[in-house]
Amino acid sequence: MNYRQIKKLLLLGLLPLLFTGYAGAYTYTCTGKNGSPKSINVNFGDVTINDPEKNVAGQMLDNADSWNVGGRIPVKCDEPSGPRYRRFTASSPLPASENDGTRQWYRITDYLDTAINIAVQGNRYVPFKNVRGGGANDAAGNTSMPAGATGYLDLKIMKPFIGTTSFSNVIVAEIFLSKQSGTYSPEPIARITLSGKVVVPQNCTINAGTVMSVNLGTLYSSDFKTAGEMPAGYTPRTLTFPVKCSGVEAYANLTLRLQGTTSAGVINALQSDNQDIGVVITDETGNPVIPNDQSSAISFDLDENFESNVTLHAYPVGTSGNIPAEGPFTTLAYLRIDFA
Repeated sequence: MNYRQIKKLLLLGLLPLLFTGYAGAYTYTCTGKNGSPKSINVNFGDVTINDPEKNVAGQMLDNADSWNVGGRIPVKCDEPSGPRYRRFTASSPLPASENDGTRQWYRITDYLDTAINIAVQGNRYVPFKNVRGGGANDAAGNTSMPAGATGYLDLKIMKPFIGTTSFSNVIVAEIFLSKQSGTYSPEPIARITLSGKVVVPQNCTINAGTVMSVNLGTLYSSDFKTAGEMPAGYTPRTLTFPVKCSGVEAYANLTLRLQGTTSAGVINALQSDNQDIGVVITDETGNPVIPNDQSSAISFDLDENFESNVTLHAYPVGTSGNIPAEGPFTTLAYLRIDFA
């Protein structure tokens, strides 16, 4: 093999590398012009259900509310010169519930599912992929579009509830843009967040609607020796409060559960503002009511006057096994009444 033959082989080996590098120069993906998705924030206020017969599992509220916030989304795409079709994709980070063949439902609260319909080349339900839009070149970052600025949501009751159920600033959909069929951008160009409240006629008031304050007493830091245990010799505090309901049948069987910040170290406890102390709430027989657990609830019945009294106990526990810092501690919790 002479020098000229070797030189030819080396040139042939270089050509494929140069060609591959050029073909992969563009990703055809897009982002918001400034690199971040545009926030489309929608607050539809209250949706009121006046008929108690509609507060049942499976009841659908089609087009429960809509939005039209106006505005456009400035974008920038990694693409060569020349116009290309825009390709839109949308998904939801909410947990998927069921698909009825027309729309995908997503769980938005403990009681509600939602289906989200947004205007992208016509109205369509989320999720969708690779919807072709108009042709344009978006490489310079001086173009924009109105995708997602209008839309509506359907709601479906998954579990009947009492009073209200609400959600605030929940991301319900993300919109993505690319400039090549089958290519999907890793970052959305827009995020749609929803806030709102659904109100039903059945209502219950706890302790006449006032805040219940429970003084757990004065304790010694050294008494908190074991995570999950109350101080030795401590007597749990008892709290009894009245419940008054309206729009609910007499003798109805209801449940009460606890909502609040759960301790990372002791899941049965509410975390206080002292990182080493939590508070456990129990039923009358001493069984803990686990915060934010729908299956951990106290059952009670209304009387003929649509009233009842519920008794709970409360006691502090160590949450880490460390000696807590001295000083006052506070925790906050909410009591939620449901149909049994």
